[in-house]
Amino acid sequence: MRNYIFPPVIFPLFIVLVLLPIFLILFVFTTSTVFQLVFGIDREESLLLFLLIVVGSVVNIPIYEKEGKSYDEVYSIFGLIYRVKRCKKIVVAINLGGCVFPLILAFKAFFEVIKYFDGLSLFLAFLFAIMVSYLFAKPIRGVGIVMPMIVPPIVAVFSSLVAILLSSADLLLLPKLAFSIGVISTIFGADILHLKDMEKIGEGVISIGGAGTFDGIFLTGIFAVLFSLFLI
Repeated sequence: MRNYIFPPVIFPLFIVLVLLPIFLILFVFTTSTVFQLVFGIDREESLLLFLLIVVGSVVNIPIYEKEGKSYDEVYSIFGLIYRVKRCKKIVVAINLGGCVFPLILAFKAFFEVIKYFDGLSLFLAFLFAIMVSYLFAKPIRGVGIVMPMIVPPIVAVFSSLVAILLSSADLLLLPKLAFSIGVISTIFGADILHLKDMEKIGEGVISIGGAGTFDGIFLTGIFAVLFSLFLI
């Protein structure tokens, strides 16, 4: 019997060349299906929307700039010590694909279902989800705002279900409302309300919605819809 020895490089190549494309295809298919379910569009339109979000994820739109902490840089030239005072700059931006597009979609879904709910139940649902996102989100220096990925979509589904029960609305509205609450609560609770802590993150560009990658905002909406399907 012949023994085969696989070099350590084989497994990473297997992940990159085989598993990664499979996961990417599944993600594209799942996302387009979610768009069809929530917004009632066909396959081509959902794929086009997904493409717009992907392309938009590399675009950051600056909102404002703020001076951060000042520091001294020391130079030694021919034995002479020079001290230069500098100031770190912080630029706050919003990501087109990770924030703007999902927010537009969230408000679209919200205005499509708002007529089926009473105002108080919706207000409490959004408020609860925003509070949970704010409490779980933490500013990390050099990284940004981080939060357990599983928390926002579960909270969005729970809040939406309670709002539906309080308003005696149709349970089929759960995916739309969960998408809306998930996206909006993450933007306000995790990002906007933590702008006061941006100096803890460090200097450079602080992008709401990510910078070139899918941020938790977009993924929260997708997973909120997927989780809600188990309750319908």
